Amino acid sequence: MIGLTVLPGPTIGRCERNQLRDIIHYFDSEVVFTPSQVHQRFLTDTVDDSVEVMTQPLADRRATQITKDDDTRLIWAATPSALEETIQLTQTGTPETRPECYILTDQLSVSVDLIHLEAQLDGLEEYRTPFVEHGALDDFTHLTIEANPEYRAEWDGIDVQGVMPGANKQQGASGAGVAHFELQEDGIVGGKTRELGKFGLQAVDQIGRSRAETLREAGIQSRQALGSSSVHEVSKLSGLGQKTARTAIESAQVTEQDEVRKAPGASLPEKDPIFIDIETDGLNPTIIWLIGVYVPSQDDRYMPFIETDPEKPDVALEAFLSWLSEFGGNRPIVAYNGWKFDFPVIEEHIAEHCPQYLDFWTSTHRFDLYDWAVRENNAALPGLTNKLEDVATALGWDPLDTGLTGAEVGRLFQRYAANPCAATELDWERHKRYCEDDVRALAHIYEQVGTATHRMTVNNSGSGSTTDDSTSQGTLSDF
Repeated sequence: MIGLTVLPGPTIGRCERNQLRDIIHYFDSEVVFTPSQVHQRFLTDTVDDSVEVMTQPLADRRATQITKDDDTRLIWAATPSALEETIQLTQTGTPETRPECYILTDQLSVSVDLIHLEAQLDGLEEYRTPFVEHGALDDFTHLTIEANPEYRAEWDGIDVQGVMPGANKQQGASGAGVAHFELQEDGIVGGKTRELGKFGLQAVDQIGRSRAETLREAGIQSRQALGSSSVHEVSKLSGLGQKTARTAIESAQVTEQDEVRKAPGASLPEKDPIFIDIETDGLNPTIIWLIGVYVPSQDDRYMPFIETDPEKPDVALEAFLSWLSEFGGNRPIVAYNGWKFDFPVIEEHIAEHCPQYLDFWTSTHRFDLYDWAVRENNAALPGLTNKLEDVATALGWDPLDTGLTGAEVGRLFQRYAANPCAATELDWERHKRYCEDDVRALAHIYEQVGTATHRMTVNNSGSGSTTDDSTSQGTLSDF
């Protein structure tokens, strides 16, 4: 696997050194790419020698191998001759023994017709020609810096993944951010996007760009330094004050010390919980095809309720509800950001496919740990964001390396549903492991919150940002 981090020009132009180091550590980057060579010196002077720094070559007629390992290679190719060279370079050995090859390029760009709601891949015909001539259409995944990270589609056998935040506003991308991709040996691309403000001092609650600059001018250069500062020292700075100082200092301490702090009197449900996580075919799902259920009190039991046939949207859901109605025992059903996704999606699909269970479902005790902690200010959670994987990892959870993300799971199921066949069929066991890891990570956070003894000193959400950085499935923001 290769870890590729992409920083667009507007992001790298605003990026502080401590933010860049934070980004590299957070993503565990192996390659950092930014388009302009103007920023190469800043990157090479800031990052460790183990990280490959790549900018867009000025003379790019030749293919440039950026990095490789035993199973994966990443090559820059931006001209027909470079593509031809790349194909020849990678066609040695048998298909079974060849490393998975990713091509990074600027020759494919996505344009969107907003009137007819149609997308077009510009440059496709010329780009595709050498792959057709060599019978190599299926041998590559194509990463374009001319499309947003949210974009992935197949065009006449060319599998295209966008990698550049803000490349095309028509594709729905917000402002400049940071994107990271885990390039897997089987062509799976696990992607994450984060805002620049999630790193460095700006990752602290109540600290934006101007306040971070104020802190730096006062000699407070890092979250660690802020966490060690006194309220008096920080509150006397321009634009802060005592309340903001307390909030910021506690947020920095929680993030740096990887600990949970609960509000006085805050408590979790008394009964043993049932943890759930659902997998669907996107943000506006037509099917819940997998419901992962974890019951620690029942011999550490995990159950995947799964249906692989896209034409049977009721099967996994009905099996889950049947089990829950018999064995749930009025226990709290716990999800992470459940009120924003899992719970309403389940209710909508019950109403459509299993209406006999609707009254039962609406009478259950549903508990959203994210909502309770962050929105209701009952706990300050560690991690650069309040996303499930960030909080769980900060609390010592060691995630499985499935290479999947929520958006990739949804995309792969959509592709399979559109054309169910051996070529598109999912690795079901891999997807079940992905869901199980999420639901066990949720249980780990829940346990750590339940046993936490530290108390919040201020009434704030305590971690990362005051904005809603939830885990809604189907976009890169949830990875």
